[in-house]
This record gives sequence, structure tokens and C-alpha cells, in this order.
Amino acid sequence: MERPHYEEEFKRLPSPSVEDRRQYAEQLLTDQRYEEAVVEYRRVAHEKGTAQNHSNLGDAYNLVGRSPEAMRGYLGAIKRDPNHGDSRVGLGDIYRQYGRLKAAIGQYRHAVRCRPNNAFFRFRLAHAYSQAGMMEEAVTAALEAVRCAPAEAYYRFWLGNLYLLMNDPREAVRHFEEAVACDPQDDYYQCRLGVIYFALDRFPEAVAALQKATLLRPGKAVYHYLLADTYLALGSEMKARSHYERGGSLDHYDVDYMERVRRASHVSDSAPKHRHTPAPRTSYAD
Repeated sequence: MERPHYEEEFKRLPSPSVEDRRQYAEQLLTDQRYEEAVVEYRRVAHEKGTAQNHSNLGDAYNLVGRSPEAMRGYLGAIKRDPNHGDSRVGLGDIYRQYGRLKAAIGQYRHAVRCRPNNAFFRFRLAHAYSQAGMMEEAVTAALEAVRCAPAEAYYRFWLGNLYLLMNDPREAVRHFEEAVACDPQDDYYQCRLGVIYFALDRFPEAVAALQKATLLRPGKAVYHYLLADTYLALGSEMKARSHYERGGSLDHYDVDYMERVRRASHVSDSAPKHRHTPAPRTSYAD
């Protein structure tokens, strides 16, 4: 196999500097050559043991699923710089993997104190709070993430899901609407907004959102079925039939997916059942 150009260039260096090796390791990561990247990051950390280099090593170990070595990398970074936010978050992620939510929350809170305007740090804290059942704290942290990154749709969408978990669909819909406003080309956000509108008996708005989802991804059968359900609720049987038939004609339909979407938005019991469910397939593709 022919070597990539960056590998050829690196191999030609008579004595690679730490920065040369770090850049090479980054390129290996980009190409998903994780084990090779680990070797290079380990050499970088050995040659120049800065907090960032040890944190990079922790990240590389984490990517290959070697959590104990990743933890040592993050702890090595924190030993050199107790306020290294990325390492605090990385360590928090490892703690979460082991179910140590209290320890994870402590690391995320430390990271937030170090970099209070980092939306990702705030979001990680919110996620850990929600896993620990501390919903009010999760909402506060997620709102802070939105404040720090107002154009990031996902944080708003995640906050909407959090309100659903708290059985507050009316508050959830506001955050789904904001997510869609931030990223109107995301078909899944449009779909989830439409399903929530359906749950709130806001059928014309549900149709509009589900139409957009269907236009953005016309080959997604479940969108046609959900749109058909909504037309049926409005009494538009001809339009409903058209979308039921369209959904049934599409390949790769996950027969279970629609009910999972409905359940996520608390509408499984109230939604009408579609009339033309295709036979289950032996394998599905999204």
C-alpha cells in the first residue's frame, strides 16, 4: 500500500521535532489510524511533557477504548496544570464510563470554573446531571450551554429532550422550535418538532414540520407515515392515503422506528395507527 504524502514527508525528516511528531499524530488520527497515533502521542508526551501533550495522549487512548491509559494521560496533564479544562472533561468522561457520576460532575464543574464560556463543558455537565437524576441542575447547565453557543442547534434540541423526560412537552416544544430555527435543514429536528406538535394537538403546525422533514429526506419512509397520521387527524384522508402508500413503497423501512419516535415524544397512545404497515425485513438501513 502506498504511503500517504504526509507519512512520506514525515519519514524523510532526519530528526523530527516534537511539533513535527504532534502534527503527524494529528494526521494519523484524521485517517483513523488510532493505534499508530497513540504511539506518536506517547513519544510527544515523553519528549515534551506539557499538560496539553499528556491530554492529547489521553484523547488518543480514549479513541481506541483504552480507558485506564486514557485516565493516566489526563491525570498526567492535570498534575502539570490543575486547571487544564480539556483534561478535566476527558477525565470526567472516563468516570462516566465507569458509572462514577459524582466524580464526573466534580471534574466537569472544575472545567466550567476554568472556562466558564465553553459551551461544550457546560453541556457535558448538564448531561452528567441528567444521568444522575438532578434535572433542575441539568436544565440550568444546558441553558448556560445555549447562552454560550446560541447558534448551536444541538444544545437547544437536547434541552427540549430533557424537558420531555421531565414530562413538560409545552416547554420542550419551545426548545425544539429554537433548534429548528438554528438549523432548518436538519430533517430529524423537523420530524421531532412535528411529532411534539401532534402530541399537543397542533395538527396544522405538525403537518408543516413533517412536510419539511419529508422534503429534506424524501426517502425516509417513517416521515411519510407520520405525516399521513397527521393528515388523518385533520380529516384529510386522501392526503393521508397518499403518504401511507408512499411510505409503504420505500425500501429500508425500519418498522419499529415510528413507534420509537412516538414514544420519545409521549404520543404512542394518542397517534392513529397507519393502515399499510410493510412486512418486517430481516435487515434495516437508516
